[in-house]
Amino acid sequence: MRFRKLSKIELEALSEELIQFLVVQGIDDDLWRDINKKSPEKAEELVALFSDTVLQKVYSKVKYLSFVSEQVFSIFKINGEEMEAIVVKNKSKTLAFKDLKSVLERTSKNTNDYELLSAKRSLGNKILDEIHALTEKGCLVADKELWKYFSQFHKNLSNKASF
Repeated sequence: MRFRKLSKIELEALSEELIQFLVVQGIDDDLWRDINKKSPEKAEELVALFSDTVLQKVYSKVKYLSFVSEQVFSIFKINGEEMEAIVVKNKSKTLAFKDLKSVLERTSKNTNDYELLSAKRSLGNKILDEIHALTEKGCLVADKELWKYFSQFHKNLSNKASF
């Protein structure tokens, strides 16, 4: 399995897609019930294959991810096989990043209690694996506007540091 097995709730929500997947595999309802009874490991393999297929399709559509913890806010832009990141590191001993709103408030006040970093790297055919790893660590899908905000914020600060 490349990614992870979908949860029971996810599988229930995708039951029609699972049925279509099984039909494409040449498995009708009677055969599926038979496989579940006589060869549950084979049924698990099919569910794992379906899970990977679904997640690959979902991850291939992700363009932006973000993550907030008490000490770090990260936003990622996925562009083909390349990923860019902008990271805001909290340097305050007393104020934590609670959520996106608190990150936006702190960065808009131009305080010096955070550090701004950026990076770009090419991941080639491992990009979907990286997206999966980031979502497993708590990243959520973000939008283009949030990326544009932090990209401009980073650019503005970089220009101020230039001579």
